[in-house]
Amino acid sequence: MSDFEEKTGDKMIELQLTKKSSTLNLPINKLITRYIMRGLFIDDYYEPPTRSEEELMELGRKAVEKDKKRGIPPKKHNFDYFVGLLNE
Repeated sequence: MSDFEEKTGDKMIELQLTKKSSTLNLPINKLITRYIMRGLFIDDYYEPPTRSEEELMELGRKAVEKDKKRGIPPKKHNFDYFVGLLNE
């Protein structure tokens, strides 16, 4: 057997949490809450709202309007390069 043993326990987890909380400048309780919420999101407990096509188009229009107000002009995308690319 090797001399190296990986020890996982409360002390190790607490040490990692304190390091990460000091790095992010968050209290440990807030950090634990964020980890739990992320875990729930990843485990598919969170179901995003279903939106119709009209709602999605409206959200896109609003995003473009916000960008215009910020000085970011909309781009015209040209996808002619991709047409027939797989046929060659």
